[in-house]
Amino acid sequence: MLILYMSFIDDEIHRRLFEKIYMTYRKQMFLVARAVLSNDSDAEDAVHDVFLKIAKSQMQKIGSIQEAADVRSYLLKATKHQAIDHLRKRQRQRTVMNAEREDALKSIVELSDNQLVDMISNGIAYDCILQVIASLDDIYRDTLYAHFVLELSIPETASLLNCKTATAKQRLVRGKKLLQKQLLEEE
Repeated sequence: MLILYMSFIDDEIHRRLFEKIYMTYRKQMFLVARAVLSNDSDAEDAVHDVFLKIAKSQMQKIGSIQEAADVRSYLLKATKHQAIDHLRKRQRQRTVMNAEREDALKSIVELSDNQLVDMISNGIAYDCILQVIASLDDIYRDTLYAHFVLELSIPETASLLNCKTATAKQRLVRGKKLLQKQLLEEE
């Protein structure tokens, strides 16, 4: 990584200074970022972003700082702020994902059988639907799984489950109602 950062610095004096800063403070910067983010991978990304920003545009400023303690303070503060920015970005992504999930759940409630099959086969809210189906009682779970996920017809589902076609139909109706109810509760 050091070579990448060095490619952004033209002045040889600044290159040596950057190398010294990198070797001296990268571990401390990583620890600060990890304390904020609680994740090694994200902490590495935050430190990388700080070093990249410094290499691209901050070497003049760093070069003008006289005291080593001030350089350290500057780097650790920059790392802390970058880590907080990463945290905010992650929270925004979660908010967007939760909103999309809520929209998908709302749309599931009023679906016909064919629409539900299409959603499952297209992977829309697939994991969420499968989790709810898996949490249902055995008779409804098996019936819904066979009919909607395996896409078996009602007579085929009845044959697979060793029950009458009318029983399979009734289990599908009841199971779908339970599925919709649980999906609404998850909102």
